[in-house]
Amino acid sequence: MGRRLNRRQRKLAEAGLAFIRPTIAAFWKRNPDLRDSIRRVDMESVAQLAVCMASFTYKAEKSKPTTYYGSAIRHALYRAVLNQQRQDGRYIPTEVILDPQPNHHRTRQEMKAMRALRALSIADRALLEDRLIEQVTLEQLGSEQRCDPRTVSKRVRKAIDKLKQIASDLP
Repeated sequence: MGRRLNRRQRKLAEAGLAFIRPTIAAFWKRNPDLRDSIRRVDMESVAQLAVCMASFTYKAEKSKPTTYYGSAIRHALYRAVLNQQRQDGRYIPTEVILDPQPNHHRTRQEMKAMRALRALSIADRALLEDRLIEQVTLEQLGSEQRCDPRTVSKRVRKAIDKLKQIASDLP
């Protein structure tokens, strides 16, 4: 079973629930192009879970609750909508973004780079895609993975190093 909130965290989470409806309304208003995917996401549940997860890491001396919980809710909603789009089949895989050309028009170096990318683990490819292609911040990735942004930065560097190693080993 997962971690449990202590008393202080439970009170913070209960206070954070007040930010759910206004944040969802603002999210809905700011993203009219995502409305089809938003309709299929249970936004209340996603937001409640985001508030609970944010209660573990909230520090009053660093930020205001509205700012902290609002950004946690928004980020969780964006991730939920992105996942919904992937399930709907509208998601474009990294290979297509990186490689819109057919095979016979590529250089040898481009072919080698594509083989190296395919040899990476799915988790490393997803991390590099989020960080380098979608330009998700280290703080957002850290909150999503429930770890420090410096840890995420190390993981990104390791994934890039793996990619370089795989590319150098290929013929």
